[in-house]
Amino acid sequence: MLEDEDVIRPVMSRAPLTPAQPLWQVAPTRGDDGRCLADFMMLLPRLAGGSETVRQHVTDAVRSVCEDFGDAVAFAEVNYKLNTLWVSVVAEPGLTARVATEIRQQIPDALLIGGQLGAVPSLPQVTRGWRAWLRGRIGVLSASTPRRLLGNRD
Repeated sequence: MLEDEDVIRPVMSRAPLTPAQPLWQVAPTRGDDGRCLADFMMLLPRLAGGSETVRQHVTDAVRSVCEDFGDAVAFAEVNYKLNTLWVSVVAEPGLTARVATEIRQQIPDALLIGGQLGAVPSLPQVTRGWRAWLRGRIGVLSASTPRRLLGNRD
């Protein structure tokens, strides 16, 4: 019969568990050619509480989109705990919007929350309540910000 110490000792002798590296240390900032990469983040609602089937669908959809763009996508990470997707792409005009649009076609609930805000056209869908209000408010603020920065408040 094993004593409690015999069971505990091997577990304690192992290295302690540490959290994963922060995204800013993992995600590349430059491509293989040394040029800067562009990146964006998307919110994937209900992913953390979703079933394994939902998670697998999201993972497969992101992988499929990234493979379709080939070497233009340098990095992608789905964070199940935070309900986010981080993607780094070659800094090419319009590429971020094209990749994000493709992801939204595969995962319609995905929302662009970082990167080139406003660069991705919304998919036709019925929105009601606070989401519609928020989208309208962001649109108004996005349109008026350049004028406010230049001092023209007309």
